[in-house]
Amino acid sequence: MTRTGKIARLPHQIRDQLNHRLLDGEKAKVLVPRLNSLPEVLSILTSEFSGRPINSVNLTEWKNGGFRDWLARQEVLEIVHNLNDDEILADKSLKDKFTAQLAHWVAIQLAATARVVIAAETDPQIKWSRLRELCAAIYRLRRGDFDSERLAIDHQWLALEKSNTHQQREKDFWEWVERHDIREKLFPDKDKGLSPETLAKIERELNLM
Repeated sequence: MTRTGKIARLPHQIRDQLNHRLLDGEKAKVLVPRLNSLPEVLSILTSEFSGRPINSVNLTEWKNGGFRDWLARQEVLEIVHNLNDDEILADKSLKDKFTAQLAHWVAIQLAATARVVIAAETDPQIKWSRLRELCAAIYRLRRGDFDSERLAIDHQWLALEKSNTHQQREKDFWEWVERHDIREKLFPDKDKGLSPETLAKIERELNLM
């Protein structure tokens, strides 16, 4: 969404500085006079807002809109940055059951929100509508859990099949070695030990595994 308010029309650099000052907790009584004193701000206010200065209401609207969008982008950028940080990725909280813990946290937040929303609603039809919306959200959350569990089971089954296949190959090989006709070929002269040709045959068979 393109914002059209006074602060939204300011240059990117000024908006970015303002957002950092808001993040640091600076008050409107300091920020508003400072904005109105900047030449770039005065130019925008004169050309697009008939010279009307920025006031505390404009700042409040920005805090509830553009500033929140900026905070969300900063969080995303931090996550992306952390993907390249080996120390952060090695943190114990990000191992094994991280997604399960995250889903559990979402479920708790959903339950708390549902309680507040339903308790505050007096109209039975609207309350029923809200309950249906919450049921749909719970269904989507649980479906994600089931999909994750099914994927984990598939991975475990694939690993088990690979393990069984390897064991079966080894078993078949040794059964093949114990066959009478094969032993005669592999050990034509037991008293003299294995010939280089025989050793080469065994090595080739082992490589096939």
